Amino acid sequence: MNCQKTLGIRMLRKEYDHIILLAHGSPDPLWKEPFESLYSQISQMYGADNSSLAYMELTTPTLEDAVAALSSNVKRVAVLPLFLAVGRHLRKDVPSQIEALQRSDLEIKLLPPIGEDTLVQNAIQTAIAQHLGKA
Repeated sequence: MNCQKTLGIRMLRKEYDHIILLAHGSPDPLWKEPFESLYSQISQMYGADNSSLAYMELTTPTLEDAVAALSSNVKRVAVLPLFLAVGRHLRKDVPSQIEALQRSDLEIKLLPPIGEDTLVQNAIQTAIAQHLGKA
């Protein structure tokens, strides 16, 4: 295991026992493929015990399924929305889901959507520049 992977695991475990990557969801099975591929890479890097993938609606596993599958050793969970921005789902729907899933022995924190991360914004700008021939 390289130093970055070791550091990443320490950072994850320092603040959270587990992270749930949360995608929107779609009834189209092909829609899930990029998220499952991303999760496969994340779970290989950080371990399936430290991460899971869930969908807010229209497909499974749901956020409820992911929380139900957690080990009893997990006490602090972060939900990382794989959304570009905050909309109604992240202002109302997901917080309501999380509130219903909170337990006295489990703290669940909703993180800002991945699209607000500067690294993601820079990657999107780079991809757009490549399409415009400016990279």
